[in-house]
Amino acid sequence: MAIKDWTSEKNNHAIRYDDAVFSGPSLDHFDPTYWQSENKVTGKAQGRGTTYFIEHESQHWVLRHYRRGGLVGKVLTDEYLFGGVERTRAFAEFSLLHRMRELGLPVPEPVAAHVSRHGLFYRADLITAMIPDSQDLHHMLCRKSLDALTWERVGDTIARLHQANVYHHDLNIHNIMRDGEGTIWVIDFDRCAIRDGDSWKQEMLDRLQRSLEKELGRCETFHYSPENWQQLLRGYERKMRS
Repeated sequence: MAIKDWTSEKNNHAIRYDDAVFSGPSLDHFDPTYWQSENKVTGKAQGRGTTYFIEHESQHWVLRHYRRGGLVGKVLTDEYLFGGVERTRAFAEFSLLHRMRELGLPVPEPVAAHVSRHGLFYRADLITAMIPDSQDLHHMLCRKSLDALTWERVGDTIARLHQANVYHHDLNIHNIMRDGEGTIWVIDFDRCAIRDGDSWKQEMLDRLQRSLEKELGRCETFHYSPENWQQLLRGYERKMRS
C-alpha cells in the first residue's frame, strides 16, 4: 500500500488514498449518484445513513458518508467542526485501518478518505474494500445459531485487537463479520484509536454483551444464549494468555 494525499486548488477538498487500488483522486468516486449513473451500485445498507456497495474495475468497495447520531445529528446531520485534516473522522479512520492492516488484524482495507471543508465545518466520506463472502453476525443469528468454534473465534479476534491496544468505540454484534472461510472480521472504526492502559478493554466486552442481550428483546428469533457468551470468553482468554 502506497499512501498519497491530494488537495484541491482552493484547499477545500482533501483526499487520502492507496494508489495501488485507487487510480487517481476523483471527487466523483465519493458521490453515490455518480456510481448509480454508471450502474456500479451492487447493493445498499441502511444505518445512520445509506452505505453503498460498489463494483469498480473488478474491485468491490464500500462507500460510507459520515453522519451524526443523537440530538446533535438532528441539527448538524453530517457536519463536523474542522480542527485540521488529520483530526477529521475520515482521515483518522483511514490511518487507523492502515495501521491495523500492517499489524495483520482482520479489518477492512482502506481505499480512500475524502474531506470537504466549508467554513468552520467539514463533511467526510470513506471507501473501504468489501470483505468477500461475508455477513454480519446479527443477520446470521437472526436465522440460526452459531457453533462454539465461531464464538471462540469472535473472542480470539477481540483479544487480538486488545493485544494491539486497539479501542473500538462501538463494538456491537452488527460490527462483527464472518466470511465464507470462517474468519472473523471487525468493521466500523469511526472514533476508534490505539490506546494505552487496560480498563477500557473490559468496557468493550461489556458493550458487546449488552448489544447481544438487547437483540434478544428486539428480534422475534435471535439465536443467542449465556452459554455462547462463555464460549466467546474462552476464546478471548485463551488468546490473551498466549
